[in-house]
Amino acid sequence: MPLNPFFLLILIAMVYHRKFSSPLFTVYLVMLCMALLFGSCKPDDPDIIIKKVIVDTALISVSSEMPPLVNFPDNKLSKAGIELGRFLFYDKLLSEDNTLSCGSCHNQAMAFTDNHKKLSEGTQKKLGDRNAMPTFNLMWLDSFFWDSRAARLNQLALMPIKNPLELNTTPEAVVAKLKLVPDYRLKFKNAFGNDSITPEKLALALEQFLVSMVSDNSRFDKAKRGELKLSGDEQRGFEVASQKGCFNCHKTSLFTDNLSHNTGLDRIITDKGLGGFTGKYNQEGKFKTPSLRNVALTAPYMHDGRFETLEKVIEFYDHEVIDNLGARNISLDFIEQGTRNRISPSDTKAVVAFLNSLTDINLVTNPKFSDPFK
Repeated sequence: MPLNPFFLLILIAMVYHRKFSSPLFTVYLVMLCMALLFGSCKPDDPDIIIKKVIVDTALISVSSEMPPLVNFPDNKLSKAGIELGRFLFYDKLLSEDNTLSCGSCHNQAMAFTDNHKKLSEGTQKKLGDRNAMPTFNLMWLDSFFWDSRAARLNQLALMPIKNPLELNTTPEAVVAKLKLVPDYRLKFKNAFGNDSITPEKLALALEQFLVSMVSDNSRFDKAKRGELKLSGDEQRGFEVASQKGCFNCHKTSLFTDNLSHNTGLDRIITDKGLGGFTGKYNQEGKFKTPSLRNVALTAPYMHDGRFETLEKVIEFYDHEVIDNLGARNISLDFIEQGTRNRISPSDTKAVVAFLNSLTDINLVTNPKFSDPFK
């Protein structure tokens, strides 16, 4: 291993300290040391970035362009923990009347969204109030749900259980049912070291499974890694999306900025979104930026499923959003006030082709994420 210039300089200084012991020499020495130290740690240095990325582990494989894996100190990942979480995710015992599971509204074939439904049905056919969000790449997010009301995955895991419009029960009632299943005692013991079943362990096991759901193997990812080339339409669509400002919010390799925005969906706000959770008026109508990954599989779109197709989403942000923004006096980076019909039909087709290139077939077919009861 080559000697770091910073430490080499210190050694030289120590050797010649007595010979060059003037105060001026000391000042120069300190300045030079600082320059070498900070000059060698530039934030844009690719070597530094690569060292931070965990490319592969025994449990989760992540390609190099994705962010570093997130580790929770109080929830160490294990094969047994992830597998327990998978069983719980698909077990209908988690609902009030044993008719629904998390997987009922998060279908793997549709990138873990709800079977093209605008709104999900809970127990007793109760209709929910928002469109089901996908459950992949959640380890890199720091808030969850459309209104960001959960700060961590183990929080998220229990909320649908308690929601009267979803699974409509309590974690304690679920635990009581799980304790009657001998296999679960063994699974909890393998995952956590003892066979006690608690709401806390229920949440941690679900968190482990959700953390394991990584989507990073689409055509776009393969093109980025040099494994194939995008088609002409796919490449053009990426360029158009970039030019029109889509990546102002759908940024990074996750294709989301992990923030909430009012994108001009409504003149009159009926769902307060983030503002409904925080109670802040200036946050009303703001919703979490969804990832564009696998977006071709997750229709309908927006928090209420109002748009049936990607073409309708593009049409809205190209045309109708301007009226709503003007009415609410909102200005957004991705829109130029007063302009309409800026995207041609051919460019719309190209953007849709690019969005289709973000589909990860491995995610929707991987048996590691599938229903173990089938």
